[in-house]
Amino acid sequence: MMRPHGRQQNEAFVFVGETAMPFRYPPDRAEPPTLRSQADASCSGVVAYEEGADYLVDYERGTIRRTQRSRIPDGALHPLHGAVRFDHTNIECSNRAYTVYADYRIAGTDDGETPALEQARGVKPRRRLGKGKDGRDAVYVVLGDSISAGGDASDEKYMYFNRFLNYVNERDEGGAVRLINKSLGGETSAGGLKRIREDVAALRPTLVSIAYGMNDQNLYEAGPEVDPAAYASHLRAMIACLREIPECEIVLVTPCPPHPDWKHASGRSGEYADAVLRLAAECGVGVADVHAAWLRELAAGKTPDCLLLNHINHPNDYGHQIYYETLAEWFETRETHSI
Repeated sequence: MMRPHGRQQNEAFVFVGETAMPFRYPPDRAEPPTLRSQADASCSGVVAYEEGADYLVDYERGTIRRTQRSRIPDGALHPLHGAVRFDHTNIECSNRAYTVYADYRIAGTDDGETPALEQARGVKPRRRLGKGKDGRDAVYVVLGDSISAGGDASDEKYMYFNRFLNYVNERDEGGAVRLINKSLGGETSAGGLKRIREDVAALRPTLVSIAYGMNDQNLYEAGPEVDPAAYASHLRAMIACLREIPECEIVLVTPCPPHPDWKHASGRSGEYADAVLRLAAECGVGVADVHAAWLRELAAGKTPDCLLLNHINHPNDYGHQIYYETLAEWFETRETHSI
């Protein structure tokens, strides 16, 4: 994952009691982490927490925890804490009141970019996304479900597609790229396929990101809403439709896993991610592997509650950052993902 300037920003935590939680990266003792109640430090009502009074950092172990008298809300008080196969209906299940955000310098880094990003910048993109040969402005269309509609980001500026748009426009020498979001909450890949020609292809986009899978994997008595084979078939048909548009780039986005203890979590999100990866290789389109990045976060000690604001399937601001960074990494190296 990209970590520009050796800093981690807006890393999310949901603390349970006084249990220590690992930082995603080791913090630099010389520049202590800061912790607050919202991602945006300038928001009205944001609470800035104090090291020593509200939280304690163990720099040797790279962990952080609440103190006994902390002002940080205790995640153990969440009504669904510890619940298994929980039903989210008729209950307030959001993690918003329990989520805090940390900024810190990563130990052993400087103000330069990470080596991976520096190397990526050495790859010249196959072509920019600015004005095409016909003089049209570049259009980036976002297609997907509620996550791609911005679900549970605290502000538009934290929605992954807006961050990616800003990133592209900062680097694109061909002119400004404008965004059109055609995502619908609750939609599966079947719904996206039904709309692809009229809602997306008709816009003659320069770039389309396609992000489905969360609702497809939803488990019911008869099985998942859309099985992985049908899911792949729907995406393949979407790609075929967009291939009719000259100079249109396509990037598929693998889904993040839902909360594993949610009653509609099939536990098969990896199968949907694998279907995307196979399809991207088969069709020669780009891929932003959010699923793999998400698993790395979990393996590093982040919990589902630290990534999902609604406690079910919507990323918090840090989760949206993970989506954004996978897209940015694809963009930097997309010469190797020719269409």
